[in-house]
Amino acid sequence: MQEEKKTVNGFDWEEINIDHRVYSRNHIDKLHWAAKGRLKGQYRILIRNQMRLGKIKETDKKCNIKIKCYVKRMMDTDNMWGGLKQFIDALVTEKFIYDDSPTWLNIQEIRQIKSKDFKIVVERKVCS
Repeated sequence: MQEEKKTVNGFDWEEINIDHRVYSRNHIDKLHWAAKGRLKGQYRILIRNQMRLGKIKETDKKCNIKIKCYVKRMMDTDNMWGGLKQFIDALVTEKFIYDDSPTWLNIQEIRQIKSKDFKIVVERKVCS
C-alpha cells in the first residue's frame, strides 16, 4: 500500500492506493450536501494517510496524474468523471496536487478496471 516510484522516460511517478470506491455521478447527485462533505472527508483522511506512509510531499507545482478506478460494475464516462469530483477536490485539499485547474493539472488518464474489490490508484508526476 505504500508509495512506489516508477521511472518512465526518466521521470519519477509517485503512487498512492486508496481502498475506497468511486461512486457514479448519478449516485452523488442524489446525496445530501452534508453526505457529499462526509465523502470528501473520508477521501481526505485516506489520501493524507497514504501520503504520510509513502513519505509523499505536498506540492505547489504543476502535476500530471493518472487515475485507475477498480470497480465492480463499469460506468459510462461522464458518470466516472463526475463521480471523481469529490476525490479530486480531496487531492487538492491534501495538496497531493496543487489545483485542479488546467493550468496546474494535466489528467493524462482515467481508467476503469473491473475488479471484485474497490480501489483507487493515483499516480503523480510533479513537473519541475
